[in-house]
Amino acid sequence: MLNKSDLQLIESELIAMEEPYLATLANDIHTNEADLMAVHRGETFVTSLSLSVLQRINAYFRDYPPFNSDTGEVIDDLDQLRLSCDYRHIRDLLQQEIVEYNFYHDTNLDAYSPIWIERDPGEGYRAIVNFYLPALGGVPQSETTLYQSLVGDVMTEMAIMGWQFE
Repeated sequence: MLNKSDLQLIESELIAMEEPYLATLANDIHTNEADLMAVHRGETFVTSLSLSVLQRINAYFRDYPPFNSDTGEVIDDLDQLRLSCDYRHIRDLLQQEIVEYNFYHDTNLDAYSPIWIERDPGEGYRAIVNFYLPALGGVPQSETTLYQSLVGDVMTEMAIMGWQFE
């Protein structure tokens, strides 16, 4: 079974890999290259991949450890690749908004409720920097790219990428 640390490392490895190596990985583990590319580009999170694909990726990296493509040396300390984000504040804010909404309204927000998230536009792991719940009518104050998701998926991503800070 994969834990939060494993998922965080798989996300980090897929982001760090150069695109030609993603094609090789997809071929070797018999999965769709487009799915791996979507994680690599930050369009989806690693949990969008099936459990069997995640287990095959994890096994692949045990058999063929990641390497530095400039030097060709194997990366012994995988924590060098590990990406993380301290989501305590934004997670608490999201939970507070959900609790308040559920207290004052007849319909409840739950894990399957829609949410729009704003991601850091930088390279690497594109952390969630803001969220908008359609039920609350929140809208961005400037031009930004929003990604549609579900509250449960966003909470899962924050738990995986920020487990060290809990």
